[in-house]
Amino acid sequence: GVSILALDVLKLLPLPVLYGVFLFMGLSSLPNMQFWNRFLFFFMQPSEYPETVYTRYMSKARIHKYTLFQIFFFALVFIVQNFKVIAIVFPLMTLLCIPARLFFLPRFFEGWELLLLDGEDEAISQWEEAKQRSMLSEDELRMATKHDMKIDDGEEDEESSEDHV
Repeated sequence: GVSILALDVLKLLPLPVLYGVFLFMGLSSLPNMQFWNRFLFFFMQPSEYPETVYTRYMSKARIHKYTLFQIFFFALVFIVQNFKVIAIVFPLMTLLCIPARLFFLPRFFEGWELLLLDGEDEAISQWEEAKQRSMLSEDELRMATKHDMKIDDGEEDEESSEDHV
């Protein structure tokens, strides 16, 4: 609500100053964007890739393929936005990216790959824990499960045997 009062002050600022502020904000946020980091992979040696969940479990070709799909969708939205004749369709093009992600990309990628590339952090952590568990031996899995949750495996703990007496 207070920003409405600042409109008179904003009118005093030259437009190039505002453009510079927004350019600075955009450029300073680039290193934190996964899309930008994956785009830079095209220009890096695979041994120089940063250690992330998707670089650890996915092939480099699959990561590049996903990034190329994103570049294609970005280009489509950008083209629609910048042609005056079809610019009215811009919100629709942006909206169509959602069904493209939900229905089109699963035809080219496994569900776990899409999860690693654009899933929520909590879901990725759960997937990684499940992956680690699947790689444990049967004995290690039994011990890890026994520590994580109480499972009635027929063996009694010392504490539970004292309770029964």
